[in-house]
Parts: sequence; C-alpha cells; structure tokens
Amino acid sequence: MSRNKIQFGRPKKSKPKLAEQQLSIESLSIEGRGVAKSNGKTLFVEGALPGETVTAKITQDHKSYAQAQLIDVISASEQRIDAPCEHYSQCGGCQLQHLSATAQLAHKQEAVLSLLLHNAKTTPQSVETALESPAYYYRRSARIGVNQLHQSGLAIVGFRRANSAKLLQVSHCKVLPENLSELFNQLRDSLDQIDNAKAITHVELLQGDNIGALTFRCKAQLKNAAKKTLLTLLETLSDSGITFQGYLRYDDKTVPLKQYPERLSYAINDLKLSFESGDFLQVNAQVNQQMINRALDWLALCKEDKILDCFAGLGNFSLPLSKQVQQVTGIEGSERMVERAAFNALLNNIDNCQFYSANLSEDIQSHSWAAKHFNKLVLDPPRSGASELINNLFSSAIGEQLTHILYVACDPSSLARDTKLLNENGFEMVKFCVMDMFPNTAHIESMALFCLAKPSNKTPKKAKAKTLYDY
Repeated sequence: MSRNKIQFGRPKKSKPKLAEQQLSIESLSIEGRGVAKSNGKTLFVEGALPGETVTAKITQDHKSYAQAQLIDVISASEQRIDAPCEHYSQCGGCQLQHLSATAQLAHKQEAVLSLLLHNAKTTPQSVETALESPAYYYRRSARIGVNQLHQSGLAIVGFRRANSAKLLQVSHCKVLPENLSELFNQLRDSLDQIDNAKAITHVELLQGDNIGALTFRCKAQLKNAAKKTLLTLLETLSDSGITFQGYLRYDDKTVPLKQYPERLSYAINDLKLSFESGDFLQVNAQVNQQMINRALDWLALCKEDKILDCFAGLGNFSLPLSKQVQQVTGIEGSERMVERAAFNALLNNIDNCQFYSANLSEDIQSHSWAAKHFNKLVLDPPRSGASELINNLFSSAIGEQLTHILYVACDPSSLARDTKLLNENGFEMVKFCVMDMFPNTAHIESMALFCLAKPSNKTPKKAKAKTLYDY
C-alpha cells in the first residue's frame, strides 16, 4: 500500500542561475562603476570602464537595475592601467586604481557637473582647473582595522574587504605615507606579542609635518607588558624619519602611552596649526594647501571683509583668511575643536579670529555671534551637507548681508541639494572645481563659489542635456 507524501509549508524555490553576459560599457556611475544596458535594464559593473566590451555576471537583480561582477575584459579601454597594489582586487579602500589618474579627474568633474545640472538645474559660470594630487602616498590620516582570530590567535591588520564588513589582511598600502610602508607588518608583529590583543579594535593614524600619532582604540584595559610592546613599536616607526606618539582611547578617555613634550602640527602658508589625537584633518596635505590658496583667491578678500566660517574645525580656513580681512568668526559643533582653534589663533598671534560652539543644524538666532555683520561665508560641512544651516542663515539677518559664499563639498549629492537652496536665495554658482583629495577612490570632493546674483528681468532658460543619470 503506497502512501502519498505530505509536504508541510511552501515548496522551496531554487534560485535561477544567472548566466554570464557580454556587455558594452557606456559610462561610469558617480561611484565609479561601469554602466551598461541590457534588455532595457541598467547594469552596474564594478571594475569596468567606458568603451569596453566585457563579460559580467549579475550578482544582484532588481526591478529597474542590476549589479554585476566583472568576469573578463574582452576589449579594454585605452584609459585602463594595471593597478600597482597587491591587495586591490580584494581591498575596499580604493575603487579606481585601474583607471588612469587623468581619466579619474575627468570622470569626477563630469559626474559632479552632471549631478548639478540634473538635480539643481545649475551650470557653473566657470569651471576652473582641478586641484591635483600625487596618485599615491598622499594620505596623512587613516583608520586601520584590527582583529584577533579566536582559534589561532593570529592578528589581522588591514582594511575592510570590498563590499564586506570583514577585514582583509594587508601587508602594504599605496596611499599611506611612503615612510610607513611597513606599518601593517609592524603592527601585526606587535599585536602577536600581546596577550589580550583582542582588546584593540582599530588603530587611528594621524601624521603632522614632523610628528605622527597612533591611537589604539581599546575596549578593555591593556596590561603593562602590552603598553611596553606598543612603545617599542612607536620607537621603531620613529626610525622612519618622523617621531611617533602613542595613545590609548577608551570609552571615557584618551591617555598617552607616555608624556610627550611636543605637539602634533602642520603648516599652512606661514601658519602653524596644532592638533591632537582624534582630531579631524583634511586627509591630503598637498590638496589642503592648494584648497586654502584657491579659497583666498576666489573670495577676493579685502581688509573690510567680515567672514563667517561654519564648520571651522581647527581653524584650517579661518586662520589663513584672518591675515587678509578685518574679522573672522569660526563656528564649530565640537567644544574640543573650538578650544583647539582658539589655541591655534593664540599660537599664531592672531587677534581678529573668534571661535564659538554651536549646533549648526539648529536655529542660530539665539547665539551672540549671529547678531554680527558678515559679508562673506565659508561652508565646509560634513557629508550630510548644510541644508539646515542655509535655511537658518537666510531666515536671519545674516543671509541679507552676504555677497559671497565659498562651499567646500565632500559629497556631490549634498552639494547639488544645497546649490538649489542657494539659488532659491538669490545666489548663483560663479566658479567650480573638483579636488583630487582622494586619488584612486570613488570619493569626490569639490569647491564652489556662489555670488549674489544681479537683478535681471530676463527669465533664464532651463538647460536640457543628457547627463550621467539619464540611464
């Protein structure tokens, strides 16, 4: 007697295997991925370049687009180069080492201009030359991941894998300073000597002109033997030509591994800016110097100018600007950074700079500095941009006084959104440039100068052009 099988629940559906496809790459997305069309759908292929014919396999399929893995390049672009980093195929730190430096900058400029036209209906009156950087060994700050495998006890030191939260074991990094070429191996060797290395979750690198610092983020107290091992590591690093300091950062405090008489610092023009472990620095020192000089030029400064510098940080913009104007007022959300900026003003004998702490995403009118007169504004916001601040500024008397606004953008989408807001308040983008702050990565930084538009009876025509986003 046979019985029919009874199946409980829904039958499992096997996922269909996606076949490899031959694709023609039309352009690059703003994230640096190749863009192709197949059966009316947009495909994003990481590692592919415009003009190439490639074989790719879909890894994520959505209703209107799909993501694909590059399998083979059948016909390569003339702009394709061999990536020099041994970890490039796995590491998530860089995304564009396979594209020539010149082509990278051209792509980044086109990407931001396209986004401005598409989202803000804006075309800059003048596109200035990009601020360029050496392709490698440019990064003076970095966060290095650390982990200790549970079974073997082996220390993993490196960066996140591409499209993953897992750490990649890194031996050398092409974007960190050349004098630190052995840093990863030296860190790994030191951690292997520490019993409770699992207590260290990551290491933060900051390098000034003559002194650098490693800050070890700890979730538990380190033993004296471990501290001694880390001090030995710092002495070894100091043989590279730059003295290194060491710090342990716990949840509630940061303590030095020993007392250090000298302060971390970097130079801008004839100024010396001091900083401490955990502070924010512009990653690329050479581009930062160029950026400051271009800001001084674009703002057309005079001795009567009164500048408001929002998101002022250490005084990176405020202090150089103060040399050419009547007064600079710097605003920063962090009390610690306000103290640092004020110290830097004293350090450089600058008495026409004042710094205040304020949450710039909230109403500003209750602050004493908001009652001052300013005719020029510097905005250097985080990736989220400055939309709340812009709305608040133009709801106050400050917005009625401004004639020039310099905007430093680390996110193109935020720049496009905020450009639209500034346009609505009577400002137009007069100058624009991209900045090669992060070569070989998909990160795009740019700078724009907005000026108060002259009244006109003419109604401007809306430009209609195909952009990177008209897929």
